[in-house]
Amino acid sequence: MAAPLLLGMSLYVWIAMISLLFLVVLVALGGYGMDIGGDIDADVDVGLDYGDFSGPGISPLSLPLVAAFGTTFGSVGALLETAGATDLITAATAAICAVLISGAMYWAVSKFLVRAQASTDVHPQALVGRDAQVVIPIHPGTQGQILIITEERGRSLFSAIAGEDIGRDTVVEITGFTGGIANVRKKLG
Repeated sequence: MAAPLLLGMSLYVWIAMISLLFLVVLVALGGYGMDIGGDIDADVDVGLDYGDFSGPGISPLSLPLVAAFGTTFGSVGALLETAGATDLITAATAAICAVLISGAMYWAVSKFLVRAQASTDVHPQALVGRDAQVVIPIHPGTQGQILIITEERGRSLFSAIAGEDIGRDTVVEITGFTGGIANVRKKLG
């Protein structure tokens, strides 16, 4: 008796159920899924790759947004079909509602969640006065390289110049920047 009931269900109900199930699976996997949508390999990756999108933030075609679109489309379509709306009105209204809901979700995630993430941009002027470690020796007239570790941004490498010889692993102080190159001096004391 259950088979005829399942086969007699509306296409919209099927779309809504499959999309909702997909959305629930995505939420349940959270940060413990396989690399979905990224490169094809057998490695288990921590976290889901929600769409291949080269811009900052979330892809407009990410898996959660596509699942939300399908769930909304199927649900609204099933409701309108049950209410007796014509096929054209049902399909058009369901599609419009799905685009609006998915668009609103995309906007909300882009505006509030993605922008709230920490930036990895390094602003050199904010590093003036901080200590760094020489990784490539610096000689007058030639550039070396320094490593600075900050709590906000982690490890950053910069080309560096100095008016004196400074050997590898020496702790230096950043005195300024010229064209993206750090001016350093040996740390006193």
